[in-house]
Amino acid sequence: MASRLRRSGIAVALAASIAVALSGCIVLPPNLVPGPGGTTPTTPATGQPLEFTPTGEDVDAGLEPYYAQDVDWTLCAGGYTCGTIDAPMDWFTPEDGRSIEVSMIIRPADGEVWGSMLYNPGGPGGSGLEYVRSYADYLVAPEVLEHYNLVGFDPRGVGQSTPITCYDDPSTLYDYLWEIPEGPAPEPLSDEALQQQLDDAGEFGDACLQYTGEALEFMGTEQAASDMDLMRALLGEEHLQYLGVSYGTLLGATYADLFPDHVGRFVLDAAVAPDATDAEGTLFQAGGFELALRNWMADCLSVGTCPFTAGDVDGAMQQVGTLLSDLEASPLDASDGRQLGSSAMFTAVAANLYSPSQWGTLRSVFADVLNGSADSAFAEADRYYGVNPDGTFADNSFEALIGVNCLDAPAVTDFDEVRANAEAIRAVAPTLWQQFSGMSTCAAWPFAATREPHVITAPGAEPIIVIGGLNDPATPYEQSVSLADQLESGVLISVDAEGHSQYNQGNACVDDPVNEYFLTGTAPSGDIDGC
Repeated sequence: MASRLRRSGIAVALAASIAVALSGCIVLPPNLVPGPGGTTPTTPATGQPLEFTPTGEDVDAGLEPYYAQDVDWTLCAGGYTCGTIDAPMDWFTPEDGRSIEVSMIIRPADGEVWGSMLYNPGGPGGSGLEYVRSYADYLVAPEVLEHYNLVGFDPRGVGQSTPITCYDDPSTLYDYLWEIPEGPAPEPLSDEALQQQLDDAGEFGDACLQYTGEALEFMGTEQAASDMDLMRALLGEEHLQYLGVSYGTLLGATYADLFPDHVGRFVLDAAVAPDATDAEGTLFQAGGFELALRNWMADCLSVGTCPFTAGDVDGAMQQVGTLLSDLEASPLDASDGRQLGSSAMFTAVAANLYSPSQWGTLRSVFADVLNGSADSAFAEADRYYGVNPDGTFADNSFEALIGVNCLDAPAVTDFDEVRANAEAIRAVAPTLWQQFSGMSTCAAWPFAATREPHVITAPGAEPIIVIGGLNDPATPYEQSVSLADQLESGVLISVDAEGHSQYNQGNACVDDPVNEYFLTGTAPSGDIDGC
């Protein structure tokens, strides 16, 4: 896995692969530290693991061993129940006997148990297992936790399930993310630059195949959604109750597409449009992060500590563009010897646009960099990608992000089309467009995409609530509108707010109807606007 690509940055590595950022990042209470182990579960230990009676439903012969398996449920920290299930490596040819593992954790309901609810925080690459282990009491309202076992799981490719792995030395991945090569870089979007990116993408994909093996071909969202139906049956649920955030909405919508008759109470927060192509997904995010940065800038200019001196937002955004260009041409040395280029700086910026609670941090990062210090920017970029102080990675979320996205939508490979897409991006994101433009890592993935973006209607499904924030940077509001319109039973809650994801953030206009639906099955009779 080479690192020649790095002058163009991580956005190029992910451009046109649906998500530039780990869009599964959710807003947590400000007193919690994001990441595994940030808090301790409060549910009293029962002394015994939960027990479940599978549905025992009839399935095709090739699937019978999976739906009839005896899961070894064990007691784990905090009174939670943990278990690992076997799933077909390829749900569409299960009779070949190849399998993968999917790991789960279950926070028991506090009172009378009405059933189990699956939760996914997004990504792709976010660990539902770790989110539920660490933050269960903050993900769902207490009255819902009173009656539902909350089930966190690592989708195939992620964390403790059969993982996507792309290196044996963490420095290799770190260099791929941030290393700046010596010598002059080719002109952005030139044939030379795009071919260099394509070559690097090929080396990255080959490394993922080498270290992951044959399972790499079967890590797409349709496979993961099929795993969810297996979980439903093994948990003894006739219908699946589900809360998905960000990419978790695509996972949920795909489940509804494949298994509409098994859809229970579904809530999809900060939606991804399932019919968006590779390039359209990138265009959505470019516009979303540009808008979020402008909103941050308006706030910044209103306070006395803003490091930008222009009198208005447009002028200050031009200063940001100049800063990124300067870092591209002349990277800034950090105290540990690393060099801060435009790629790492953009990641530090994007990492702090998910919630207004992070805006103060972003002011400090910009101030430091403008004053010649790169350390705080690298700290934020490292935090975003889970880099530990010793240079190892906390999880495989980056590898899973790439590996799943590359199977979910065909990538653009034609150089002229890449350049045309860049011009479209520039029109909606004049400050950040270069960070979203270039050849995708998926353009040289070892396997062709197994999913074609398409409209999802889920005929016959129970009501599905879709929540969209008007100023969401990672999954812009238009995508929530699109998904709710596509679904025959979709109901949209529109929230006039900053940030990524809106449920259980203290807004009664959102929380009350969602909790009512989870508890009674009564969904809003129509769309809710103006929250």
